[in-house]
Amino acid sequence: MAASVVIQPMIKVAALCGSLRKASYSRGLVNSAVQIANESIPGLQIEFIEIEPLPFINMDLEVNGTYPLVVEAFRQKILEGDSILFASP
Repeated sequence: MAASVVIQPMIKVAALCGSLRKASYSRGLVNSAVQIANESIPGLQIEFIEIEPLPFINMDLEVNGTYPLVVEAFRQKILEGDSILFASP
């Protein structure tokens, strides 16, 4: 008799920190959430998405319906997430 294997679905969380300061409390909270999820919550994957490389909001950056590569990569990571975790000062 074959043993049944239960496959746990992976829940992807896109985590954003509103503070750019490396030692911010918000950043610390997101880092702690990532660590706790990796160590103790099977099926939960939190990806910390940095906002530092993003340009200031400027609609003139849109050319023919696309944005700079760094913005498009950010948008794709957000779309890949099942949920979003915000930490802001």
